[in-house]
Amino acid sequence: MALPATHLRFAATVADQLAVSDWSAYLSGTLYPDSRWVTGVDRHQTHDARFLDPAFATDDFSLGWHIHCVCDQIQGDLYAQIVNGLDALTAGQRWVRLSAAKVIQDMVDAAEARLGDRLPLLKTSRTPNQESVVDMDNYFGFVKQAYHGLRVPDWQDYARLWDQVGLDAPTVLRIKAELQQMRSDMALSTALGEAFDRMVNRYSMDNG
Repeated sequence: MALPATHLRFAATVADQLAVSDWSAYLSGTLYPDSRWVTGVDRHQTHDARFLDPAFATDDFSLGWHIHCVCDQIQGDLYAQIVNGLDALTAGQRWVRLSAAKVIQDMVDAAEARLGDRLPLLKTSRTPNQESVVDMDNYFGFVKQAYHGLRVPDWQDYARLWDQVGLDAPTVLRIKAELQQMRSDMALSTALGEAFDRMVNRYSMDNG
């Protein structure tokens, strides 16, 4: 999955090609699928391939949900090209490496995503899988805390967010170590920092 700032920036950018009327519903929908980390909903219920079908989007909330899954798919395809050595890793190692890569991109996207305008729009307007409203509110609260609205998050913000949504501490430390290694690879760091424009271009090509 892409991280929250990337999702919000992507959703806001491609909205130029969509008919969005309720921005609160749309942006809340685009972060909704990853609330499963807090609510305990199975990934199949939030990220299944059926949500990639444009026909799934029948209102602004489900449109945001659809765009979330499209964003994840495009980012995954792109990272398979630019993140080295994935084929040689176990599933767990691959997840850690990709998570570190996503932090690098997300920091760039957070600086460009106008989060100060967009974070206040995140609200628990829908619970499609009968999630606890308290859990949903907590998830959006964790995201708002991580990004603070007006500044780029640092490592501690990501570490706290992962802790709040239930990721175990040893895995968080492995992501940190991988992140430090990736940052020493200037070509890779640059490619990740520039990934957003390639993602938007891919979306435009697929939906032009």
